[in-house]
Amino acid sequence: MRRQPKPPPSFPALVQAFFVEHLTQQRALSPQTIAAYRDAFMLFLSFAEARLGRSPALITLADITPELIMAFL
Repeated sequence: MRRQPKPPPSFPALVQAFFVEHLTQQRALSPQTIAAYRDAFMLFLSFAEARLGRSPALITLADITPELIMAFL
């Protein structure tokens, strides 16, 4: 019997893992640095929501294109 491959993690799950696991546990960054990352990410997600026309919870990793990032910057 073949195992079904796991579906890739959702974009919200990746963002949560980035903040919870990478920044806090692996990098051990200060709360102030994590807050700066959070604030920048909130600005980006608001921009992406307006540009893509869907809520951040529905954004996929494929939606985060170089063009979208450059437009934000």
